[in-house]
Amino acid sequence: MMAYLKNPKKDTSILQDGLIQRFGVKKKTTLTDEKLKESIDIYWETYTVFGRLK
Repeated sequence: MMAYLKNPKKDTSILQDGLIQRFGVKKKTTLTDEKLKESIDIYWETYTVFGRLK
């Protein structure tokens, strides 16, 4: 995820072609590596459902 956010490309995106055509490819992040990793960790903790489903 970090590599994609630092250098997003259509070829490395997991979005379907229709969504890329509609919304485009994300812009390159301006966060430092440290802030980007911290943000990804927060996102992962907030939105990952592994182990939370019953």
